[in-house]
Amino acid sequence: MRPAIFGETATGFYTPGFLLKNLTVGNFYCFSRLAYSGAITAWIKIQGANSALIRASLKIENRTYNCIGTVLAKNGCWSFLKGGFVLDSPSNLALLLFQNSDDKDIDITIDSSSLQPFTDQEWSKGSVL
Repeated sequence: MRPAIFGETATGFYTPGFLLKNLTVGNFYCFSRLAYSGAITAWIKIQGANSALIRASLKIENRTYNCIGTVLAKNGCWSFLKGGFVLDSPSNLALLLFQNSDDKDIDITIDSSSLQPFTDQEWSKGSVL
């Protein structure tokens, strides 16, 4: 997945994110599982602060999931963001956004990202590990 720049935060700063289509109710959506287990990754790098808590949030048509993953990122270093979500209602269109949790003006770079859906059966069997 390649990130794009979406909208503005409450303080007017732009945030990187992904446009997601046709998410299914009940599936487990994961990003940043351990690299040796099938590599779903989201690497984050910041500039403009010594460190920052970066939060992933998901906005769908009728709901916002404010924290579906976090990482404490340090200036100039790649950090591994972990997280995921399960929807309780279908979504034709969603935004997965990455923001500094305190809305400071920093640059956030995202690389090597992917999002993988798993059914309840796949998740329960441990086939995703």
